[in-house]
Amino acid sequence: MKRFFITAKEDIPLLELLSMHLPAQYNAEVVIASGGAWKDKKRVLSPGFIIRAEETIKVHVGDIQGKAYTLDKEQVIFENEDLLVVYKPPDLNVHAVPTSIHYHLSYGVDGYLRDQGAPFESTPITRLDRPVEGLVIFAKNKPAERRLFELGKKRKIKKWYLAALEKRENNDAPKCLRIRDIISSDGIRTLLDENGKAADSLFIKTASLEGADIYSVFIFTGRRHQIRFHAAHYLAPIIGDTLYGSSVSLPPDEIALVCRGYNIPYRKQILRIRLPQKYLDRFFEVASKFTMR
Repeated sequence: MKRFFITAKEDIPLLELLSMHLPAQYNAEVVIASGGAWKDKKRVLSPGFIIRAEETIKVHVGDIQGKAYTLDKEQVIFENEDLLVVYKPPDLNVHAVPTSIHYHLSYGVDGYLRDQGAPFESTPITRLDRPVEGLVIFAKNKPAERRLFELGKKRKIKKWYLAALEKRENNDAPKCLRIRDIISSDGIRTLLDENGKAADSLFIKTASLEGADIYSVFIFTGRRHQIRFHAAHYLAPIIGDTLYGSSVSLPPDEIALVCRGYNIPYRKQILRIRLPQKYLDRFFEVASKFTMR
């Protein structure tokens, strides 16, 4: 993604301004339609919107502009009348990004619901970082959305992750580690901060490969980058997570961390939703490729 700041010298329509000043490889109409033009921290979607003299437009451009994300039916892992749980691949955002309002998981879910005759702009109940793959929960109606958010706020939705950590040289990774600390984010990385918020994670080693330790991870709080930071700070970096010290990059934007399952209270029962084996096989393939380096 690239950013440009363009200041108008005179009153001028947005499309004309961008056509004059964006590099030739960027289509100004596509950039605007995708939501890449911003003024005063708001998207400007009308090509004819007048930019006044001395006003500045921030323009985000990227390779996903002009594309719309479509949810494949195979990605719907669970569905009933109130909610659905879908698979998010790595290198995909859960929600809209500065460059695009059309290429993200939520947009695909909205399209899926429209195609099912149940149009609803659903806010994701759970979220995953762009490089993380796995299960994400969406509501299918407003009452269910309120109930699910309330369950999340009360930490009643239980989450299960798998993480492949780089094996340490002395090969003394603990079999089990409960981590409780206080963390905050600087907007890019998570760090220890006595003025931050409590974070609580449980790591249980379930397998050991040639160059990686596989941990089941259960989180009891949902802080930004919680698993990624806890793994790197107390154990070892997650494979591919260069932001937190991994020695290897995984293309295109991926780390060896997957949300494997949820336990969701629902109408006096517990929905136990798990990621299908084919996606777990992919996770272990990523981990195994690292061990052969």
